[in-house]
This record gives sequence, structure tokens and C-alpha cells, in this order.
Amino acid sequence: MEMREMTIRSSTSSVDDLLEAFQKTLPYFQKVLPLDCMFAVTDKEKFLYYLPGEEIDTKTVAGSPLPPSGGASQCLDTGTEIVLTIPKDVWGIPVKSSNVPIRDESGNIIGTLSLGLSLANQQVLEAAAQMIASTSEEISATTEEIASSATTLSHELLDLKNLAEKVQSNIKQTDTILSFIRQIASKSNLLGLNASIEAARVGEQGKGFAVVAEEIRKMATNSEKSVKDADKILSEIKQSLNLIDEKISNTAVLGERQAAATEEISASMEELASSATEIDKIAQII
Repeated sequence: MEMREMTIRSSTSSVDDLLEAFQKTLPYFQKVLPLDCMFAVTDKEKFLYYLPGEEIDTKTVAGSPLPPSGGASQCLDTGTEIVLTIPKDVWGIPVKSSNVPIRDESGNIIGTLSLGLSLANQQVLEAAAQMIASTSEEISATTEEIASSATTLSHELLDLKNLAEKVQSNIKQTDTILSFIRQIASKSNLLGLNASIEAARVGEQGKGFAVVAEEIRKMATNSEKSVKDADKILSEIKQSLNLIDEKISNTAVLGERQAAATEEISASMEELASSATEIDKIAQII
């Protein structure tokens, strides 16, 4: 709150009239001000009038001498407005003290008018602004870390997806090998059957050849069974890989969404930090 110098006529009655006017009007000013405040009027040596606030009370008594280092004394010495910030440990709450000189028509200083404003709300605002700024910085750092992790996860999932596709490609190549083995088994079985028929036609002389033919047929049967088993296993692996590929794709999408969401949160935190700065500026205006 800005106060200006006051000029009155240099006479005892005028000073008394001014003091009476202050006594009548300052209580109204105190009520309309939104902050707790106190007023004091002095001459060049002592306090003439003191109006305490609800919480601000310096226990000043009319007629008591001015403190040499106080704002009123400095105002009298310099002839200019003196604004001081009084820490909490002096009067129990922080106070902003504004002191302006009162001059007569000749320009001579005959006293001062002092206003003390409570800075308790300012401290609350400053503390809130600092807490908001600190919290927003921590959250921003965390969201940036999450976004970075989400991006890394997305890249890792992409590598895993490529690896799964490569495995699927390798498994498809085994189909050709199994088909070749299946053909050999079929031909071997046919060869063994023909050999058995030929051995039976020859009679006693073909018994040894019949044994070999039987073994060939057994080998062909076992090979065909092994091919079927391998084909079944590979088919199950293909299905599992397809499912893995689907899960990887879904997870990668979620990772991208998470990264986008954390970027939005980070932007909101920057706006919150900016608001905290504005709150701190408002607190400084008080």
C-alpha cells in the first residue's frame, strides 16, 4: 500500500485537529483494508496515536519515545518514505512497515504516519508457491523418466517382435525339410513293400532279403511318425509365436500411449510451475 507525504498548517490547533481526524478515520481504513494492519502517528519525538491490529500489536503507548532505529525515526532523518520488513521474531508475525513524513506548509517535517501490514498471508503464499514449484519439478523429473523408460520399452518390444518374426521365418523353412523327410519315408515304405513282395516270390533264397525289407519298412514308418510329431510341435510353436507377436504389438501400443500421456503430464507440470511463479510474484506485491 503506497502512502504519500502529508502537508498541514504549522499550528498547534491544526496538529490537534489532524490527530483528532486520524483517530476518527484510521479505524475505518483499518476495516476496509483486506489485511491485518496497524497505524501510528508521531511528532518528531514521540508517538501521538497508535491503533493496533488484530494480530499486529507492538504494545506502543501514546507518549512513548520513538525508537532510534525504527521506521519513523529513519523517516524523520531522511525526509523520505521508509519501507521496512520486520521479521516474525520481533512482533510474532512478519510485518511490512511503511512510514511517510508529515510536513507543514513550509515543507518542514513535523511528524510521521506509519502503517504496518501483516505479511503472514504473503509467507503462506510464498511457501505454497515454493512447494508447488518443488513438487512440479519432482513430478516433471519423474514423468520424464517414465517417458524415457516407455520409449526404451517400445524399442525393446520392437526388437523382440522382429526376433519372433525371424523365428517364425526359420520355422517355415523346416516345413520344406519335413516334407522332404516325409517323401523319403513314403518312398522307403514303398521300397520295403516291393522288396518284401520280391523276397516272397523268390522263396527260401529271399529270406535274408525279406528281413532287410522289413527293417526298411519299420524305419520308414518310424520316420513318418517322427515327422508328424515334429510337425505338430512346430505348429504349436507357430501358434505361440503368433500369440506372442500379438501381445508384443499391444504392449508396444500401450507404451506409446504411456509416453504420450507422460509428455502431457510434464507439460501440465510446467504450467503449474509457471503458476507458482505468478503466485510468488503476487506475494511480493503485498
